[in-house]
Amino acid sequence: MLAELVLWAVAVFGLTALFYRLLLDVLKIDPTTLAMAFYMVLLTISQYAASKLTYYLGFVVPAGTMTYVATVAMLDIITLREGFRFARNVVLAGFLSQFLITAVNQVVLLLPSAVGSNAQYETVFSTTARIAAASPIAYLAAETLDAYVISRVGGAVWKRVLYSDPAAMAVDTMVFMPVAFWGALPPNVFWQTVLGLLAAKLSLTPAVVGIVYLNRRYLLKRAYEASRSYNQL
Repeated sequence: MLAELVLWAVAVFGLTALFYRLLLDVLKIDPTTLAMAFYMVLLTISQYAASKLTYYLGFVVPAGTMTYVATVAMLDIITLREGFRFARNVVLAGFLSQFLITAVNQVVLLLPSAVGSNAQYETVFSTTARIAAASPIAYLAAETLDAYVISRVGGAVWKRVLYSDPAAMAVDTMVFMPVAFWGALPPNVFWQTVLGLLAAKLSLTPAVVGIVYLNRRYLLKRAYEASRSYNQL
């Protein structure tokens, strides 16, 4: 189990940081624009990965949990660089993109299948009305709070992230779970799932601090200097 958790973390956080840096070096693209692209990609992956349940610290959690935490890290980077208003617009764009994904998925399910049945596609693409409503509502509340707190709290980067991220991830869980599952799950299962999500998200906060600090202190500073020099040529 430990090996799988390490692989999960490396795949999400390690590859995100690696490809982010490589693309900055190769393309000389504006770092905020690239961070926004990664943010949207990670947000989309979170939706699809959530259809599979896995174990984390003894709790059952959606497989998209770690990817969601990575989106929080990318939003922190965007907010620290551009400020709350800019980050709020990014959050709104992500909020609207979730509705677009849900709508397109439903249309895809209506199309006739050329080979076999639609059962396998329904497993991945379908969602209940409560979950479809809970996900964007929780996302909007949590990500807006994250951007606001990290932009308002002064001091070192690690301090701002430690204030904003646990609060935002707790709000995401405490909004999503009641809207999506209250009354649909037995009380003991409901609260076990809530505790599992909180434990998973909060235990990953140090990883977020490391990623944000690395990007803030090294990657973004270096990349912006390269980007500006490149654009002046």
